[in-house]
Amino acid sequence: MRALVAIGVAASAAVVVPAVRPAATAQPAPTARISVVRVDVLVSDARGRPVENLQPSDFAIVENGVPQALDTVRFVKIGRAPQPKDDVDASPIRSEFDEQEQAARADARLVAILLDEYHVSAASTDRVRDTLTHFVDHDLGPRDLVAVLKPLDSLLTIRVTRDRDQIRHAIDTFRGRLGEYEPRTAFERNFIAGAPAKIEQVRTQVATSALNALVVHLGRLNDGRKSVVLVSDGLARPMRRRGGESLPTIDAVIRSANRYNVSIYAIDPDAPASEGPAAGNEAEPAVDTLRALADGTDGHAFVHGGNPDGEFQQIVDDSSAYYLLAYRSTHVEDGKFREVQVRVTRPGVRVRARKGYWALWPDEAFVTDMLARGNGPAPSTLPPEFDVPRRTSPLIRPWFGLSRGAGGQVRVTFVWEPATRVPGDRSRVGPPARVELKVLGPDGAQAFAGPVLPATGSELEHRADPATARAVFDVPPGRVRLVMAIEDAGAQQIDSDVREISIRDLKGAVALGTAEVLRIRTARDFRAVDADPDAVPVAAREFSRTERLIVRVPAYAPGGPPRVAARLLGRSGQALRDLPVAPPRTEGGFFQVDLPLAAFAPGEYFIEISASSPAGEAKDLLGFRVTN
Repeated sequence: MRALVAIGVAASAAVVVPAVRPAATAQPAPTARISVVRVDVLVSDARGRPVENLQPSDFAIVENGVPQALDTVRFVKIGRAPQPKDDVDASPIRSEFDEQEQAARADARLVAILLDEYHVSAASTDRVRDTLTHFVDHDLGPRDLVAVLKPLDSLLTIRVTRDRDQIRHAIDTFRGRLGEYEPRTAFERNFIAGAPAKIEQVRTQVATSALNALVVHLGRLNDGRKSVVLVSDGLARPMRRRGGESLPTIDAVIRSANRYNVSIYAIDPDAPASEGPAAGNEAEPAVDTLRALADGTDGHAFVHGGNPDGEFQQIVDDSSAYYLLAYRSTHVEDGKFREVQVRVTRPGVRVRARKGYWALWPDEAFVTDMLARGNGPAPSTLPPEFDVPRRTSPLIRPWFGLSRGAGGQVRVTFVWEPATRVPGDRSRVGPPARVELKVLGPDGAQAFAGPVLPATGSELEHRADPATARAVFDVPPGRVRLVMAIEDAGAQQIDSDVREISIRDLKGAVALGTAEVLRIRTARDFRAVDADPDAVPVAAREFSRTERLIVRVPAYAPGGPPRVAARLLGRSGQALRDLPVAPPRTEGGFFQVDLPLAAFAPGEYFIEISASSPAGEAKDLLGFRVTN
């Protein structure tokens, strides 16, 4: 079992809570609470390869000795991303909203690196820089999001990024300072001073607090597995002093990591390390704390040297293929540990599992509920129907396309499909059949309200009103809030989805809108879709070799359409062949690529689309998967 996150049903996402429970604070009486527990499980065969075809009936889960009924089982697989010269997503992450939007994507790993300069020797500086740079450049893909932090960096500036130059700069400016006590900043002169023993205590507390902040920040970004790489030769457990009760401890870091589905990988660049406490030394060795952090969060401690490339490869492998299980648990808000055991009934497989999670304290539950209801310090200015907690439904797979609209606005197209169910799923919730969508534009005006049926491909032409298979609305650039009530065939609401998306400006000299994909299954479909400029795209990005794709791309340039080119890329980003691009058939129409899949081997592919004119150029990347 990889990681567990207990989240109150009233809450839409994990929230920041006190690192430890203040001893002097009066607590409300514990009450029973229903929580959603998400369990992320690694299952491998005898050769260490991930097992990808398990069914819900193959899993058995027990909490505190009581069997639990699974709500959902989902296999998460993040493949190797391509390595084109240009960034996969050129949109910079400048705000908290940008960060949340990019981290919610299903095709990116989230990794944070804490460079504990206080506990790494200067002699290991070059090795740390080289190893981490190799990790970022060769093990991670351009879709992966990375944050790098040093103990004295401001915790308010933590943010993941895809900007590799920014990440390399943060690594290049690292320098180990173990045993060096000369202050470098006013903060160190004022607050980290005195005898070496006292300085070491404060340094340990600063590093522990930075680690906890990094874990919490990364953990809030999504529900999947996240990884924190701690580069340090060890953190002694901070000594408790009067006035410091609210500061994070090692145990608090482990608790936060378990709550927010984060695993810690501790790497000692000054290895080999000692195997255990020295004779007569009652204090726990610092390196044992690294092991405690890793073992308690289902990570790994690399404290004996070895192959650094292999160590970092394990970090990538662990976060690339796992099962995400969810169940509902009823327990008392007492802050106590809940032991969770996951068993797989299929013989011959191995399961990695952490021991469980901690329930909320009553005061933590209260904060969670207040944030979930929107009752934070500042009153909400949203209309009541839009003033609801954000959440992402596992029942639907949406797609949003952008093109130029009227009057300088952006035209947004929304389609959705039911999410693929895991084979053997016996959930009593029926498949979604309709979405009631409401859209609030950046200007505060309601941009759309109405039903949207699933867009699943060729059967659309048989519908009496195919226009209901998509929603189209014009909004100014900025944040758009969408509230979806998901209904089954009996018009009963079975779930909801509330999210915000960032609408980018398409006013640039040369601009590409969002490429849309149309699925073709028969020759009759092809003739109908090819002749229909308003055919409905699909949200799916996985197709059979028996199908054919039409890819339509909006492209803009001053004085007329730009030159548009497309080429097919393999999984690792190698160019396979150029693709013919048909020009628009009408003014303001889309460019079109016809792509039969019969000759494709099963696997992942990408289409690199470029638009150019004397005014400039723009590029985009469209990924898809071909099955048998």
